Amino acid sequence: MDLDKLKLLILDLISPVREVPTDALTSLSEAELSEFLVIARQHRLEPMLFWRLAHEKRDCQQPEALRGRLANQFKQAALRALTVQRELLLVHRILQAAGIPHVALKGAFLAFHAYPNPALRPLRDVDILVPQKAVLEAYQALIDGGLQRIKAYAGDPEATLVIGHHLPPLLSPSANVHVELHARLFHQDKSRNSREDLSEDQAFWARVRSISVASNEVPFESSTDLLLHMIVHAVYDHQFTNGPLLLSDLAYLLTSQPIDWPLFWRLAHDRGQVRGCLLAFGLLERYWGKLPVTFPENLVRADMVMPIDDAALMMLRDFDARTDVTLGNEVAAQASLLRKLKLLLSKAFPPKVQIAAQYPVSQHSLRVYFWYPVKWWSLLAFRLPRYLRSLTHDRVQGEVQGVREIERWLAAESV
Repeated sequence: MDLDKLKLLILDLISPVREVPTDALTSLSEAELSEFLVIARQHRLEPMLFWRLAHEKRDCQQPEALRGRLANQFKQAALRALTVQRELLLVHRILQAAGIPHVALKGAFLAFHAYPNPALRPLRDVDILVPQKAVLEAYQALIDGGLQRIKAYAGDPEATLVIGHHLPPLLSPSANVHVELHARLFHQDKSRNSREDLSEDQAFWARVRSISVASNEVPFESSTDLLLHMIVHAVYDHQFTNGPLLLSDLAYLLTSQPIDWPLFWRLAHDRGQVRGCLLAFGLLERYWGKLPVTFPENLVRADMVMPIDDAALMMLRDFDARTDVTLGNEVAAQASLLRKLKLLLSKAFPPKVQIAAQYPVSQHSLRVYFWYPVKWWSLLAFRLPRYLRSLTHDRVQGEVQGVREIERWLAAESV
């Protein structure tokens, strides 16, 4: 079985409506089963696979080793959910005591209030949004409250705030969970930098709702804002590289929470992101069937040929090669050889603020220049050789082309 067919099998297995042969798993070779498990692990799909095979796909035969692996990962995800819940409440209490407005983002709400079982939504970290003017104060409040800086993320918080959407992650007091403070919901994409972030609108904060988590009232995004946030984050910010959990996130949100559809489509239209929403919903319909999505009356979808096949495969991209695909896509997007060279040179000679965001130095200090050789060493010793190898890797180049097709389609926004 080639890699694309293996990816599509995984998508069919986590779908509640797609059919698979009863011997789909037992017919895999040892090498194919090993690759299957690598993909499932990279994209946190083991708990969902366990759930589907125990419910809608009970007739699908499983190798005993796979059954045990999936059952164990489901149990571990359930325990992890309790750990993340505890750290979420700790962060909430610290920020609440400091009087700093904040909102818990995406996964925390979905796991505890949308999915039928929190284990189905494995959580890597705790994401918290704070108004940009208060985010540095919130960062210090968390450090004073017992969270710690992480050596691998030693960049200057002020610099990361300039070029990114969240500050360097902090480690919870238990050393089990990373906590990211966000100043924006979306990435600062140069092609969209003229668009106001959703969190900069006071109406966003007026829609924030407090929901009980272990008997504590925690503020979360409204379900309408969350729906748009998830789609923009997956489609535009990550070109689907954050994986198939997008589909279950959308499905369980739509079937458990009310959506203000006129508001949703107005926000998507104002941001020029209607096509991304249509692509996400088209992909969702393929793998989840009909769901309660209300489209605008003036929106004609029948004539739209969406790159759903490309998007499906992009959701299961090689997680370890994602930086190579991103760079390859950036280079491919340049119209001439000169522009390609300029892009690569900009990676070697970034502005001082980018150096400060990566290394423990202020952009205003003369010492910032001493970190450029460190950057160059990293590029020459690791990044450049890896990128050059990727140029001859059919799998990586195929993923670059898939991303290019999706971005070209999205760029034709005309609705």
